[in-house]
Amino acid sequence: MNMKSTVNLTSDPVDRSLRLFAIPMAFSFLINMIYSLIDRYYVSRLGDAAIAAIGSTDQVAFFVFTLASGFGVGTGIIVSRRVGEGNHDEAGRTATQATVGMALIALMITILLYIAMPGIPGLMRMNTEVGTYALSYMSMLFIGVAANLLNFQTFSIVRSTGNPVFPMVVLIFTTIFNAVIAPFLIFGIGPFPEMGMAGAGLATASAQIFGCCVTMWAIATGKTGVRFNFTKFRLDFGLLGRIAEKGFPASLQMLSVGINRMFIFMIVGGFGTSVTAAYTLGLNVDMLVFMCVFAVGMSIEVATGQNLGAGKIERIFAYHRSGMRQLTILMALLAVGIWVGGSWFAGLYSKNPTTISEATSYFHTTVFGYIFFAIGVVSVRVISGAGASFTSMAITAGCLLGLQLPLAYVLSHATPLAQHGVWLAIVIGYAIFAVVGLVVLRGRRWLKAKA
Repeated sequence: MNMKSTVNLTSDPVDRSLRLFAIPMAFSFLINMIYSLIDRYYVSRLGDAAIAAIGSTDQVAFFVFTLASGFGVGTGIIVSRRVGEGNHDEAGRTATQATVGMALIALMITILLYIAMPGIPGLMRMNTEVGTYALSYMSMLFIGVAANLLNFQTFSIVRSTGNPVFPMVVLIFTTIFNAVIAPFLIFGIGPFPEMGMAGAGLATASAQIFGCCVTMWAIATGKTGVRFNFTKFRLDFGLLGRIAEKGFPASLQMLSVGINRMFIFMIVGGFGTSVTAAYTLGLNVDMLVFMCVFAVGMSIEVATGQNLGAGKIERIFAYHRSGMRQLTILMALLAVGIWVGGSWFAGLYSKNPTTISEATSYFHTTVFGYIFFAIGVVSVRVISGAGASFTSMAITAGCLLGLQLPLAYVLSHATPLAQHGVWLAIVIGYAIFAVVGLVVLRGRRWLKAKA
């Protein structure tokens, strides 16, 4: 496969180029989900405490990744602008500076994680058995933290050149690598020692390091459309500061989504185990549906940066219209399918009639928010792709934390709707998100952002 395979987002037909860019992105998200399930599958053989340990540790990893990954988002915004301008030398210089900067950040994060590791089980209120498993898992998993962050960084760089295929290929190989070596390390097959949870962590870390080495080699040798340039290299703190300025709001935006879900779980938890289980099942389906939305959104973010750099402003709005149109059709079809088959899906995971009934109620309400959510995401991705990251973050955090979350509490506690008020608040929140995103987008003030 040609690792330089790119989609020309500044001249190719808008509808077709958006699909060509977004489809590999969606597959990448799907592969990431499979990747996260591999350890759970093997570790489940060690018992419920082991599963709980991996789930709790994932929350720590998500928090760290969310805070640090914004630097990669900021890099992508600037690299895509330079590519659109035709300034590939500056794109390469930005990629080099940003990757070295991320390596230093990742090294510091790794050191801090190992220092904090003994206190994490207590902080997360794990019982003794779960805490023991978690410490064993983290002791090896954290070896790959730096590589994982560098993977996100370099994937963002490569995608910003118009190449969504290379990151997908690397993810496929690292997922296979992890799936193959994990059972040998966990269960001690053949010449390998039986490492249990530590083996699961080492398998994941090894796969991340393998992927990082492949990606670094590909970029260093110019096989991906962008190339590192270490000629007369010195850290450019001004450039690194601009990257952080663009990326930090992206971290806060992702963090706000996580906080929103955490508090909704707390609200839902007050209505019993069956309702909580129903929301968990519903959220899993939503995440599968929204992979398509995020893929199109990230594609439009890159297209915005490149076309802004090329001075093709109207193509930015053409991509926005195309994204809304294509996602509206897709979301409508998926909504119908989930409306019809939601209860069947819930029945695959639960035999409790109450859980199935609540999950069905969730699906029959929240599917009406899919199109609104898609429009909101596409709109804020245009804004962030132009470099107005703070505006994008303010819209997302304001609608989810400032409006949707309080509304969920009020409708579920101050009206007879109970948990159904939460489902309704989710839809209303997405509708407000779409409207605010469209209003800000059409105001065009974000076009003045520098990158």
